[in-house]
Amino acid sequence: MSPATDGPTVAGKCEPEPDALTAAADRGFDVVELYLEREHLDDFERTVETVRDATVSAASVHTPHVTPEEREYYELTDRLAVALDAYLVLHSKYVMHAFAPDVAAIGFDASHGHENNTGASILHLEEMILARDNDLVLDTAHLYTAERDYHDALEYLLSTYPDQIGLIHLTDSTRRNDGLPFGDGEIDLRATVETIRESAFDGPIVLEVMPDAQADARQAFERYWAD
Repeated sequence: MSPATDGPTVAGKCEPEPDALTAAADRGFDVVELYLEREHLDDFERTVETVRDATVSAASVHTPHVTPEEREYYELTDRLAVALDAYLVLHSKYVMHAFAPDVAAIGFDASHGHENNTGASILHLEEMILARDNDLVLDTAHLYTAERDYHDALEYLLSTYPDQIGLIHLTDSTRRNDGLPFGDGEIDLRATVETIRESAFDGPIVLEVMPDAQADARQAFERYWAD
């Protein structure tokens, strides 16, 4: 869904399961980011068919949280992204950005970017991802945990690397805990949305909160974008 005709693509997030996809549509979304587990990729054809049969489409697919040695799951997620014409989010809690070159070396056919890890500073992101001509999936909560001057950091990334930020994850956070429902953390989300709106970024925005908090997040986002 888009909150306005000229607004961004705003996605929910769910597993590629029939009930989860239907629930996302019931929450008001036309598109979602797919949260994948290994078993979804082990049964690749079924997963493709399930998503194609759903009333929502996939804006993006997120790699499972696998180790760097599990290369086959990166390759399968890439195949899924190509099959669904979706953006590929490269992220695993088991992979530090120091290994981003190893991940990039796998080779991907889908449009893709590396999501910033929790606590990763701008300096680190520039050295490990952006300066290597890789794209960034900008997770606002992860950035909040890394930078004391969060809004300045957000504006810097959006203004300095507009062509290398392919997708944004938007959620609330404290300095210690991210992925919180809108309003349950410390981030000024209204100011965050304003910064995104005034930037050159024009990719999808994924509301990365738990499913039961996504409808409220969507409504809040619409208010912030319209202000």
